[in-house]
Amino acid sequence: MQKDNRTIIVTHSRLLALLLLPFLITACDSSSSSSSGDGGLNVSEWLINESEVVDGGPGIDGIPSIDDPEFGSISENDTFRDDRRIAAMRVGDELLAFPHQIMDHHEIVNHEVDGTPVGLTFCPLTGTSIGVEKRVGGSVLEYGVSGLLFRNNLIMYDRNTGSTWSQMQLRSVGGEFSGSNVETIQVIETSWATWKEMYPESKVLTRDTGFGRNYNTFLYGSDYTTNHNRILFPIKNEDNRLQRKERVHALLPENANEDSEVKAYPIKEFGSEMTIVTDQFNGDEFLLVGNSSLDLMNSFKLTTDFEQSLSLEPVNGELPVVMVDQHGNRWDIFGVALEGPNQGERLTKARGYTGYWFALADFYPGIELYEE
Repeated sequence: MQKDNRTIIVTHSRLLALLLLPFLITACDSSSSSSSGDGGLNVSEWLINESEVVDGGPGIDGIPSIDDPEFGSISENDTFRDDRRIAAMRVGDELLAFPHQIMDHHEIVNHEVDGTPVGLTFCPLTGTSIGVEKRVGGSVLEYGVSGLLFRNNLIMYDRNTGSTWSQMQLRSVGGEFSGSNVETIQVIETSWATWKEMYPESKVLTRDTGFGRNYNTFLYGSDYTTNHNRILFPIKNEDNRLQRKERVHALLPENANEDSEVKAYPIKEFGSEMTIVTDQFNGDEFLLVGNSSLDLMNSFKLTTDFEQSLSLEPVNGELPVVMVDQHGNRWDIFGVALEGPNQGERLTKARGYTGYWFALADFYPGIELYEE
């Protein structure tokens, strides 16, 4: 099907449309989306295999992004299931939580924190929550859901230029910004119960989204996150070293593409207590801290002399503190020193995110799997 100089392969779209029929009926109502600046996508060439770009069903902005988000206190918005996941990011001193119960229905939140345009992007099919800074050069992007997928993963588009962006490749894959990287913002995922325990004074995205959605439902089915056989679109690069829906944290280089060196760390390997791993990747030293029972993981690139000199030990049972160093600094999961002589300092973030194993292995066929 030819449209706007791009080819969209619609194979398998009916399957997703049937699964999401109750949602799709309401997704295109008069309040469902903002129109793009040029009326659609603007792609003549793709940096990814165009034959693998598939139509997911809802169409451009059929899954509506949240462009005017409302955040409230946890005490007044504690209406989410304790066992459901949230994605969270820390921008400066601002702690923001985005419940998957809401993100399933919207996938993108466009926001601004202290003048910095930021976005939280979430692809339910690949289990990837990624925070991005939305300024590229001198331009500020406004992301929407294109309705297209590449290897089960969200393709975003910029409403101002019609350029397309691969969420998991962290770059534009077509249009005016083709090849441009996104600057990531650290995102951690954990259960709503754990987040409330760690940061009870943080803010949470409220159900007051402006859209009529039932945020109590499991949009893709209650077993989608755990059923290894429930994959909606074909997998090109099957990798049986782990089960498909096992969650891994991946480290990526700049300018990631299919041939890039990527390394994955299974969260289950971090055990039921807080665990620290230091490792080499692409010639640099990284630190990862996680706890499988808390469904919690983050990574840092040790670049400064101070960071490389740190001797860090895990801390259990004292959330939000997860690590302590030889100087008495006590660090949280975002790598912020909450107490100690270096209070307020922050470790250098890594370029990475967490997702399902099948998705990372499909995107990056040469992916290395961490082993102790």
